[in-house]
Formats: sequence, structure tokens, C-alpha cells
Amino acid sequence: MAEWDRTVDLLVMGSGAAGMSGAIRAHDLGLDVLLVEKSDLFGGNTAMSGGVCWVPNNPGMGREGIADSDEEGFTYLKHITKGEVAEERLWLYIRESKRVLAYLQENTHVRYVPLTKYTDYYPEAPGGRSGGRSMDPVPFDGSKLREDLIQLRRPHPQSQILGKFGITAREAQAAIGVGFRTMLFMAWQMFLYVLRYPKRTRWGRDTKLCAGNSLMGRLLLSLKERDIPAWLHTSVEELIFEDGRVVGAILDKEGKRLRIKTNRGVLIAAGGFSRNLEMREKYQRHPISTEWTAGTPSNTGDGIILGQKAGGALDLMDEAWWTPVSLVPKSPFSWVLVVEKSLPHGLFVNQDGKRFTNEAAPYIDVVNGMYEDVAKTRARDPRWYHIFDATYRRSSIEGPIAPGKVMPDERVPRRYRDGNYLFRASTLEELAEQIRVPAASLRATITRFNENAIRGEDPDYNRGWSAQDRYYGDPRVRPNCSLGPIETGPFYAVRIYPGDLGTKGGLRTDDHGRVLKEDGQAVPGLYAAGNSTASMMGRTYPGAGGTIGPALTFGFLAAEAAEAFSESATQLSRDFGRLGVAESAS
Repeated sequence: MAEWDRTVDLLVMGSGAAGMSGAIRAHDLGLDVLLVEKSDLFGGNTAMSGGVCWVPNNPGMGREGIADSDEEGFTYLKHITKGEVAEERLWLYIRESKRVLAYLQENTHVRYVPLTKYTDYYPEAPGGRSGGRSMDPVPFDGSKLREDLIQLRRPHPQSQILGKFGITAREAQAAIGVGFRTMLFMAWQMFLYVLRYPKRTRWGRDTKLCAGNSLMGRLLLSLKERDIPAWLHTSVEELIFEDGRVVGAILDKEGKRLRIKTNRGVLIAAGGFSRNLEMREKYQRHPISTEWTAGTPSNTGDGIILGQKAGGALDLMDEAWWTPVSLVPKSPFSWVLVVEKSLPHGLFVNQDGKRFTNEAAPYIDVVNGMYEDVAKTRARDPRWYHIFDATYRRSSIEGPIAPGKVMPDERVPRRYRDGNYLFRASTLEELAEQIRVPAASLRATITRFNENAIRGEDPDYNRGWSAQDRYYGDPRVRPNCSLGPIETGPFYAVRIYPGDLGTKGGLRTDDHGRVLKEDGQAVPGLYAAGNSTASMMGRTYPGAGGTIGPALTFGFLAAEAAEAFSESATQLSRDFGRLGVAESAS
């Protein structure tokens, strides 16, 4: 047997929310932890995300006077997951997510505040809520990280106002449109940005961190304060087994091969496979592409592949955290249409010039509608477009293009014009010709849509009925802030695609984060959390933060399971009842 280059208790693979939560908890339990990240930056997908965390009946709701209960949270999750997730698993998340959140807020720099008006994605469902369960990271002063700030993955460019600074989720909702209050708010934010010039000069980037950058900046600082070793440019190449148990791993650290012994095991928290074209084509619906994801380039499924080779079972591999996206020229990431799809005076059509779904629905449902449209039309060249008029263009964003009041058509960068990103035409017929859809069909679709939109109705797809649909609506538009006729030229179109924030299928795990085999038995010494696992949310999305809440929680629980693991046995050596965890596989 070759000698070990280093011995640790727990090796953590990945530096997103799941990996850092697990590493911090394991350290606090007395374990010797090593965290490795294959890319050149810490933070994973989480750093590029909104950073929002979804936890029902969280303490912040009570402080804001929002009524909720564990029972209502369970009723909601049970309803939207449609019986595909074990009830014990749902109860576990409701209970443990609050414990994890409380621990992180008491023992690390992590800070969250509830978004009182951000609805669940299905607020009218049994147990649903109109706000409070989704929580926003409190902005963080990145200068506290000092030299480590430059090693934190930067936000998605879409989240940066004017390409310069970020704002919170609460501020983003309030900043819709280009009214006086919005312009005043933006002017104030720009003034604060200018005041941060000395810090920006010293540390190489803006130091006000919001959204996912705030969460990951806070976790990274908490990790560094604990002196937990964290290596960049380090990939896990192979797991090492003895008597069927994971006892170590072979790493590639900047081209150097290292053998690491792990007394308690390995935690896989390396993200999903959104950037692995072979895996996407094998497991997911078509059409599919790695260019349509908003996720980090390092999400190539490495952890899932390692876990599968170790005997781990896979589940939900056909699923993702879907969202409609547009492809912005010269951008390495797709741009999500979370806001645009809900704004009035616009709609989505397919290659036949017909609507196919409720555009303002939760983004996961919009993409499911796109794939259902493919199955229905059997189109050889499926295409989709966001169609909008001059009224929309004047007051609303479209990807990187600011509202017309701020960025008139003649000031739109050349790389976005002439169909490179934005199509523009004087009439609907001319627009139809540019985007290659039947003009008569497009005209008929918009005529019907307009007749109903004026009344604030959508009998075809019920757009604007749910409070979720109206969250990003324009309150100046009545009687329905999500519906407005498309009638004022010029007319515009942007091609859209069935994209994602990341995949949500992967290794099957139990309630302790242990990787399970096909027969339901755990792979001894192997744990997983985050997008490397099959999501405990099943095929649905409960609300903003439905990815990060489970990532933080199950990374944390996996660390506790590793701490309870006996080095001399292939089973848990302590009573998991003390953790309040149900012994149930998803």
C-alpha cells in the first residue's frame, strides 16, 4: 500500500454553500477538515446566485409579524412535491433547516433577513405563503476578506447594476421601472459606489457584496477564521476504498498527485452537471445545451461521476432548476428571464407564432412548458421568442438592455442590434419575417392576447392570477400588473431558450447526507449535498432559495453524520436521535 501524503478526518469536495456549510460544521465538531475546489475561485454556483434561502416558519417571519407554522410548511411541500418525496424527508427539512440557520447565524458571519413580499412560487397552494419564507443575505463588506476577496467567484454579470454594483433581492423588486423613486435610488447607489473607490482600488473589485456573493463571502470569512485548509486548483480524481468503505482520495493539486487519507469520509458537494454536454444529452430532454445554463463553468458533474463509480444510485437526472434564458453576445453565461417574463406588454411565442404557457409562472414551469411545447408540436427546429412592444421597451429591462428611457434604441450597443440579440421592426408582420414565424399566426395570437389583457384576464394560461405572477409586475398597469396589450410600435423580439440555474439530479442520499446504493444501503464513508445530489424538493421549486436552503442544511447534516461515524466500523456509532434526524431515505 502506497503511503499517504496527508491524513484528515473529512475531505470536502466543492466550495459552494453545501461544501462550506459542511466544512464549518465538521470543524466545529472537532474534525480535521480539508476543503478542495477544482477551479481557481471559491463559491461555486452559490456565489453567482441570488443567495436567497427558503425556510418555512423561520424566526424572521415572526419578527415581521408573518404567521406560519411547521405544519403549514409541511402541507405546502407535500402538496407541491405530489407524493414523490417521503413525508419524513419533508419534515426533516422543515425542522433541521431552522436549526442549521440558527447555528450559522449564531456561530458564523451568515446573516439573513426575510423577504416579506417575496411569495412562495405557489402561494395559493395549501400551506402556501405570500412572503417571508424566502430570506435575503444581508449585504457584506468584502474588504473584511482582505486578499481572499479576489479568490471569491464574482457575481453573474446580470446581477450587477450598470455592470458595477449589486443590490439586494428586496431592492431589485422595488427598482422595477424607471420612475422618479427608482432613478433616485439608483443615483444614491451610484453615489455609495463612488465612495467605495478607495476600497475598490485596494482590493481589485467592489467590496459591497450582495446576494450569493454576500452569502459566500460570509462563509469564506468564517472558514478562514477557523483556519480550515482550503485548496484551489485541486480536483478529486479517485476515491480509495478498503473493505467497501471510502478511506481516502487521490487529488490533483496544481498538477501534483496527492493521496489523502480520510478517517471519517468524503463529502461530495461539487455542484451539478450543467456544463457536461455528454451527461446532459444522455439524461435530459432535448433540445439541450451547455450554453443555456447560467451556472459556473466548473459544474461538470465530477462529484456525481465519482459517487456513481463508488456504487451510488442516481435520481432526477432529467431535471434541473429550469429557467428561460437569452444568450447575450460575448457573455460566457446565459441571462435568465426571471423579471422580464412577468412584465406587462410582452409574451412568449414558439416557432409557429403561438403562445404555449403562462409566461409569468415560476421559471421552472415556464421551461417545462417549453419542453411540453416541443412534445406537442414535434417541431424539427423548435424556437421561442419574447415579443414586446414600445411601451414595454420604454420602461422595462430586457437582458443587458436598459429601458428605452435610459438607453434609446440608437444607444443600444451594436453587438445587440440587428438580430444579434434584439430584433426590431415597425410592424408585427415585419417582425414575424425577421424571426421566421407565420405572420398571420403571430398577429392572431397577439390580437387575442390584447383583447384579454385589457380586461386583466388570460383565459388561455391564467397569467396574472397568482400573486407569484404579479411579484415582478408593473404596479402602474391596471387592472392586472402582469398583463398589458402589445399594440404600440415599434415591436421587438429576443430569442429565448430552455435554460437553467444548475441541474438538480444526482446522487441519491438519505437524511444524513449518506450516499445510497441501488439497494438503499449507504456507501460507508461517502456523503453528498447540494446539486451533486438528487434534490429533496423533487421536481418542483417551492420558492426563491429552494436550492440554497437544502444545500446549507444537508451539507451541515452530512458533517454531523461524518462526526458520528466510527473509524473502525461501517455503520454509524452514535444515536442519530440526538440530532433529531429521521432515518429515512428519499
